Amino acid sequence: MAKQCPEAVTELYDAYLMSIIPMGDEPVQGWEPEALTNFRRRLGLEDHDAANAHIEVGRRLFRKRIELGDKDADLESRREFQKLVFISTRTFGEKQAKFLLPWNRIFRVSDAQVTLALKESASKLLKTRLEGSNAIATLDAAALADAKAYQGEINLSDEDTAEVVGPMCQRHVVDLIEKASELASARTVNSDYSAANALLREVLAYNVSLAASAGQISGLAPAVLAGTPWEDKSSELNVLFKNFLTQGTEAGELSAELKDEAGKLKALFGMGNKEAEDIVIEVTTKVYREQLRDAVKSGSLDTAESPASVLQQICEKLQFPPEIAAGVNKENYRTKLESVMEKKSLTEDDVTALARVRKLLCVPKDVVDECTKEICGAVYKSAVQGALSVGTEAFTPQLRDRCKAAKQAVRLTDAMALEILTVEAKKAFMNFIKEARVKKNKIEQSKEIRKMVYFNATVVTPMVKDVTQAAAQDAAKELAELMKEAQAAAKEEEKKEKEKAKAEAKAAAEAAGEEWVEPEEEEEEEEKKEEEEVVVQDTAPTYQKEVNLKSEMDPVSAQGLYQDYLMFCMQGDTVTAPMGVQITLERDQSEFTRLAQLGDILGMNQMEVGMVHKGLADKAFRAQAEQMLGDGRGLTADRAEKLKEIQTSLSLPDAEAQKIIKGITSKKLLGEMQAQIAMGTLTIADVRKLKESGVEIDNALPPDKRLQLFRKNAEQRLTDGSGVADIDALTKTLPEDLSIDPEVAKKELTKLANEKKRSTMIGAVAELRGKKIDAVVKACKNLLACHGVAPESKLEWAVKEELQDIYSVFLVDGADDEQASLLQSALGLDDATCSGLKEIVAADKFQLKADVENEALF
Repeated sequence: MAKQCPEAVTELYDAYLMSIIPMGDEPVQGWEPEALTNFRRRLGLEDHDAANAHIEVGRRLFRKRIELGDKDADLESRREFQKLVFISTRTFGEKQAKFLLPWNRIFRVSDAQVTLALKESASKLLKTRLEGSNAIATLDAAALADAKAYQGEINLSDEDTAEVVGPMCQRHVVDLIEKASELASARTVNSDYSAANALLREVLAYNVSLAASAGQISGLAPAVLAGTPWEDKSSELNVLFKNFLTQGTEAGELSAELKDEAGKLKALFGMGNKEAEDIVIEVTTKVYREQLRDAVKSGSLDTAESPASVLQQICEKLQFPPEIAAGVNKENYRTKLESVMEKKSLTEDDVTALARVRKLLCVPKDVVDECTKEICGAVYKSAVQGALSVGTEAFTPQLRDRCKAAKQAVRLTDAMALEILTVEAKKAFMNFIKEARVKKNKIEQSKEIRKMVYFNATVVTPMVKDVTQAAAQDAAKELAELMKEAQAAAKEEEKKEKEKAKAEAKAAAEAAGEEWVEPEEEEEEEEKKEEEEVVVQDTAPTYQKEVNLKSEMDPVSAQGLYQDYLMFCMQGDTVTAPMGVQITLERDQSEFTRLAQLGDILGMNQMEVGMVHKGLADKAFRAQAEQMLGDGRGLTADRAEKLKEIQTSLSLPDAEAQKIIKGITSKKLLGEMQAQIAMGTLTIADVRKLKESGVEIDNALPPDKRLQLFRKNAEQRLTDGSGVADIDALTKTLPEDLSIDPEVAKKELTKLANEKKRSTMIGAVAELRGKKIDAVVKACKNLLACHGVAPESKLEWAVKEELQDIYSVFLVDGADDEQASLLQSALGLDDATCSGLKEIVAADKFQLKADVENEALF
């Protein structure tokens, strides 16, 4: 038929092909390639003719997409084209289809797009096959093997197969989780989680089966909820996890099997370690409470030889952390204590019941003390607050007795009561200090602080004594017993010594052959009297020292407060007279007693108190000394005697007084020095005097000024006409006086000597030409001094005769050999010339050339 009517057959095949391509979102059913192949064979249509029909159908679908221009129609045409590609490839075979159907060239699609078309249709076919056989839900080996064979038939890769199988496994797990969640959220009377937990166990078993069947087809692996809508439903998953654990621990045991299942469930839900651990602790805590309640009600804890071992067994079964168990026990003890404290007191029965609970729950003493202090202490705390709030004047013995009664009613120990009282008393002290800080002047502040001292002595001290008296009595009793024992030991020692002396006397008498008569002992008056009880005198202060503000106030603030009150004690109180006149009253010596109490309240030690007193004494002495020495007349004998009297009255050490006096005089000298610097009259002698007076030159004078003064003094030394440069004085003593680095001084001195050497040489020639003999000699000596500092530098002069005349003049003046040799070196003259000059001078034949020329004129 195809040979007789090829065009008609091709059109018929084209129509049939167009009819079997699923339209829209309908998937490929899988029968289409086989049906198309059978139809083509019956028609006798050649492969290339059939391929042309496939290409033409593709063109129509491509044109349809362009002509409609609608987004939805475009998407639908693309899907139909993908189905055409898949059916065509399955019809001709993958190898032949690549040759007969050049999709890439004709329709300008890439290999990746062709591969995607094949993958999508094949994946849908495999999914349909798996859903039809229910292979994913049942994990039936035969069904999985059939799916594996079908995978090869449709040429679907293992990676693409895994993308189909994995989500299907996950979907099955999600379905089971959703059912379990619905069952768990259903409201029931008895909160039965059996059905929901059965589904969770089914999920766990399914995951185990997935792991076992992993090799049968790609994608079979334990499923998790990551990537599903349940990933964001942590609250529902936590409820399922909690219900699972709750039912599993109903028997009071967290078995290894349950723990393993909980671990797998945690991994399935994607829970964090801390999140899961918190739920486990919550569930096991509840079970521990129930087990503990049952053990107490049944009496098993009372009859147990060791309640601790029973509690340990409960913890071990539940794998419950001991520290959390201890917290539960503490909470139970606290609840019991709160219930018996509703009447604000403890009876003997209450104490017995609490002791029983403590024994059964193995509550340690520190926990008992903590609960007692917080719950029972609240009653005592209320009484203390009432007593402290009334102030000094309204405090009565009745308030004090009320606090003592509250303490006894709740069975507080002295230590607990003192701790509570300390906290409240500190608050009261800080209120006084806060009130004092807002006062307008120091006098009013000090009066407010005085109220605090009165409050401490009148209110706080008696209340502290009530909670520390027993301890003080015990200490006194212990001391008395120790003293008794010491006296008894001393008497026994004395008795032994007497017996030893008797034995020695008796032995001596027998050795001398004399009859020894035992002397009669006089009964001491103390032995005739009955033993008296040793009484230890209480030397404690009349005010308490236990409660202080050392931890509440920093040392600087405390010392400032103490110093202000010390000034108040020294200056005395003031009253306001009519017309606003301030009258200072006579100093009250008892204020110094209150000052000592204030130091104890502030928690200051003896060193801190001494520092405040010393600082104030320093200020007072400095003020008096500045007033006396401010006129600039210095420290006379009368002034020194008067300052000594002031120093003694202030109890100021000699060293501190001398330091202050020296500082004042140094300050005065420093001012004078600045004036001398400004006028340019400062000398090295002035600097030394300042150093002797204690002035630090390196701080008082800037480096450039010190260096300038060094140059000035060095220049004076080099140009004073002495002819000698004291190197040690210039390089050691002078730099030390001016606090200059010796190396810097030496470098500066050399530079100065080089400069002066040249200028001195020029000056000497000028004086020679003026026939000023004395000036020439002085210039030669200065040249010697400069040359002694800088012998390396050489002088050059064009007129050698002038240098020879200078040398001769110096010889005529009576220079010795050493000076002549130094000048020769400085002038750069040779030995022969100098020898000839010496002979001329010695023969008294030396005459200046100017004189010779003048004589020739005459």
